[in-house]
Amino acid sequence: MDIEQRLTHMADRYRSQGYQVVVRPEPKDLPGFAKAFKIEIVARRADGSALVSAKKSPKELETDPNVPRYAEITGKEPGWRFDVVVLGPNDETKMPDKRDAEEPSEEDFRQQIETVQRLLDANVNQQGLVLAWSVLEAAMRRRLQAEGEEAGWGSSPRTMMNELLSAGMLSNSVFQDLEGLFQARSAIVHGFTTPIIDPGAVNFILDVARKLLDESKPVKQPA
Repeated sequence: MDIEQRLTHMADRYRSQGYQVVVRPEPKDLPGFAKAFKIEIVARRADGSALVSAKKSPKELETDPNVPRYAEITGKEPGWRFDVVVLGPNDETKMPDKRDAEEPSEEDFRQQIETVQRLLDANVNQQGLVLAWSVLEAAMRRRLQAEGEEAGWGSSPRTMMNELLSAGMLSNSVFQDLEGLFQARSAIVHGFTTPIIDPGAVNFILDVARKLLDESKPVKQPA
């Protein structure tokens, strides 16, 4: 699937959620505060609308100085949010062979969550946050898979968060909190200094992961 096809697929996802969608909007298609924005999708709905910036790769996302500026401006406008999606795979990062990677089992999830709790008990909060985030990423994949969406090897956490938000599986407030924690996680794993990590933030990540996992389980039919 090429980039244009991926963009069309993403636009269709917004349409399936009841949005009126314009792909590659012109200034006349944008709200007044965003007339100069260069974005790929505008999605309007009565209960809230979105401006969507679609990037070909995580590298393109990281190097675009407009994304944080657009997000800050849009966040101040009632009824609007700023979504970012990555359309292509992360070509810049070499990962282990896909054949060696398996989705975690229920037991794997249980053990990982217990390990996070032990790290918090030992006041090793930074490492606890990193492991908790890995649990969350796996839970996000499972939740999207339960809805019949493509999520697996190479799925960007930012993209999954945006898809869950667009589908109503994450609230705006939870999304915003996770966005900040993702920045902290990224700083830690790339060797930058970070503020002191509150264990409550780590438990928040685990709570979101547990909720997504519970929602992913098939509904039991009454006997």
